[in-house]
Amino acid sequence: MLSGKKAYICSPLSAPTPEGISHNMEMAKFYLVRMKQIYHCRTFASHAHLPLMLDDTIPEERTAALRIGIELMKICNVLIICGRYVSEGMKSEIRKAFEMGMEVFWYDSNRKPFDLIQIESWKEITDEMSA
Repeated sequence: MLSGKKAYICSPLSAPTPEGISHNMEMAKFYLVRMKQIYHCRTFASHAHLPLMLDDTIPEERTAALRIGIELMKICNVLIICGRYVSEGMKSEIRKAFEMGMEVFWYDSNRKPFDLIQIESWKEITDEMSA
Protein backbone atom coordinates (compact mmCIF):
# COMPACT_ATOMS: atom_id res chain seq x y z
CA MET A 1 0.00 0.00 0.00
CA LEU A 2 2.69 2.54 0.97
CA SER A 3 5.78 0.75 -0.34
CA GLY A 4 8.28 3.28 -1.64
CA LYS A 5 6.22 6.31 -0.59
CA LYS A 6 7.33 9.05 1.80
CA ALA A 7 5.17 9.26 4.92
CA TYR A 8 4.98 12.13 7.38
CA ILE A 9 4.27 10.85 10.90
CA CYS A 10 1.71 12.95 12.74
CA SER A 11 1.66 12.30 16.49
CA PRO A 12 1.48 14.48 19.62
CA LEU A 13 4.47 16.39 20.95
CA SER A 14 3.03 18.91 23.42
CA ALA A 15 2.63 17.78 27.01
CA PRO A 16 2.32 19.52 30.38
CA THR A 17 5.75 18.35 31.58
CA PRO A 18 9.23 17.95 30.06
CA GLU A 19 8.93 14.22 30.79
CA GLY A 20 5.71 14.12 28.78
CA ILE A 21 7.39 15.85 25.85
CA SER A 22 10.29 13.38 26.04
CA HIS A 23 7.82 10.50 26.07
CA ASN A 24 6.04 11.91 23.00
CA MET A 25 9.37 12.32 21.19
CA GLU A 26 10.17 8.67 21.91
CA MET A 27 6.72 7.66 20.63
CA ALA A 28 7.37 9.64 17.41
CA LYS A 29 10.67 7.76 16.99
CA PHE A 30 8.84 4.48 17.61
CA TYR A 31 6.24 5.35 14.96
CA LEU A 32 9.01 6.32 12.50
CA VAL A 33 10.54 2.87 12.76
CA ARG A 34 7.26 0.95 13.06
CA MET A 35 5.62 2.49 10.00
CA LYS A 36 8.80 1.91 7.99
CA GLN A 37 8.88 -1.75 9.07
CA ILE A 38 5.20 -2.51 8.51
CA TYR A 39 4.49 -0.45 5.38
CA HIS A 40 7.94 -0.26 3.72
CA CYS A 41 7.83 3.50 3.31
CA ARG A 42 10.31 6.26 4.15
CA THR A 43 9.20 8.06 7.28
CA PHE A 44 9.63 11.63 8.48
CA ALA A 45 8.76 13.19 11.87
CA SER A 46 10.34 16.51 12.73
CA HIS A 47 8.99 16.34 16.29
CA ALA A 48 11.03 13.21 16.96
CA HIS A 49 14.21 15.33 16.99
CA LEU A 50 13.53 19.09 16.79
CA PRO A 51 12.65 19.51 20.48
CA LEU A 52 16.30 18.79 21.22
CA MET A 53 17.07 22.11 19.50
CA LEU A 54 13.85 24.15 19.67
CA ASP A 55 11.81 24.81 22.82
CA ASP A 56 8.09 24.15 22.25
CA THR A 57 7.21 26.54 25.11
CA ILE A 58 8.83 29.54 23.37
CA PRO A 59 6.32 30.81 20.77
CA GLU A 60 8.82 31.79 18.06
CA GLU A 61 10.66 28.47 18.40
CA ARG A 62 7.38 26.53 18.29
CA THR A 63 6.44 28.46 15.14
CA ALA A 64 9.80 27.61 13.57
CA ALA A 65 9.35 23.93 14.43
CA LEU A 66 5.86 23.88 12.92
CA ARG A 67 7.20 25.50 9.73
CA ILE A 68 9.95 22.88 9.48
CA GLY A 69 7.33 20.16 9.89
CA ILE A 70 5.26 21.64 7.05
CA GLU A 71 8.35 21.78 4.81
CA LEU A 72 8.98 18.09 5.49
CA MET A 73 5.35 17.34 4.73
CA LYS A 74 5.76 18.97 1.31
CA ILE A 75 8.19 16.24 0.22
CA CYS A 76 5.92 13.45 1.46
CA ASN A 77 3.14 11.56 -0.36
CA VAL A 78 1.11 10.59 2.69
CA LEU A 79 0.44 11.63 6.27
CA ILE A 80 -0.06 8.98 8.94
CA ILE A 81 -1.86 10.02 12.12
CA CYS A 82 -0.58 7.86 14.98
CA GLY A 83 -2.47 7.23 18.21
CA ARG A 84 -5.89 8.24 19.53
CA TYR A 85 -5.19 11.83 20.61
CA VAL A 86 -4.99 14.73 18.13
CA SER A 87 -3.18 17.79 19.49
CA GLU A 88 -3.54 21.36 18.20
CA GLY A 89 -0.26 21.07 16.29
CA MET A 90 -1.47 17.83 14.71
CA LYS A 91 -4.73 19.47 13.67
CA SER A 92 -2.86 22.10 11.66
CA GLU A 93 -0.67 19.42 10.03
CA ILE A 94 -3.72 17.32 9.13
CA ARG A 95 -5.56 20.31 7.66
CA LYS A 96 -2.46 21.21 5.65
CA ALA A 97 -2.19 17.62 4.37
CA PHE A 98 -5.78 17.77 3.09
CA GLU A 99 -5.11 21.18 1.50
CA MET A 100 -2.04 19.72 -0.25
CA GLY A 101 -4.05 16.75 -1.52
CA MET A 102 -2.01 14.21 0.42
CA GLU A 103 -3.37 10.79 1.26
CA VAL A 104 -4.18 10.69 4.98
CA PHE A 105 -4.21 7.51 7.07
CA TRP A 106 -4.86 6.74 10.71
CA TYR A 107 -2.80 4.16 12.61
CA ASP A 108 -4.39 3.05 15.88
CA SER A 109 -2.40 0.15 17.28
CA ASN A 110 -4.98 -0.51 20.00
CA ARG A 111 -7.95 -0.97 17.69
CA LYS A 112 -6.29 -2.28 14.52
CA PRO A 113 -2.65 -3.21 15.18
CA PHE A 114 -1.52 -3.70 11.57
CA ASP A 115 -4.15 -1.76 9.62
CA LEU A 116 -4.18 1.76 8.31
CA ILE A 117 -7.53 3.47 8.06
CA GLN A 118 -7.68 5.81 5.07
CA ILE A 119 -9.24 9.14 6.01
CA GLU A 120 -10.96 11.15 3.29
CA SER A 121 -12.07 14.21 5.29
CA TRP A 122 -11.64 16.11 8.54
CA LYS A 123 -15.11 14.92 9.62
CA GLU A 124 -13.89 11.32 9.55
CA ILE A 125 -11.14 12.24 12.00
CA THR A 126 -13.56 13.70 14.53
CA ASP A 127 -15.91 10.72 14.04
CA GLU A 128 -13.03 8.27 14.46
CA MET A 129 -11.81 9.99 17.64
CA SER A 130 -15.23 9.72 19.24
CA ALA A 131 -15.64 6.02 18.32
